[in-house]
Amino acid sequence: MVKVIHVAEDGSEVAAIEVDDFTIEVIYSGIAEMLREAASVQPEPTAAALDLPRAERQRREKILTRLRA
Repeated sequence: MVKVIHVAEDGSEVAAIEVDDFTIEVIYSGIAEMLREAASVQPEPTAAALDLPRAERQRREKILTRLRA
């Protein structure tokens, strides 16, 4: 069992949920599958992606490379 707590900037607890192991496994496998599907598609660069500063483009490429691996 895992307890997830949303904490406000002032440190007060805003919300909390408890999640069992099975739910975590299902959620993780779903996210992992979505990432695999997204990584398999090679989208054309968009104008917004080209407008990013150099450091942000490099960071984006690093993340995409990890997803594709």
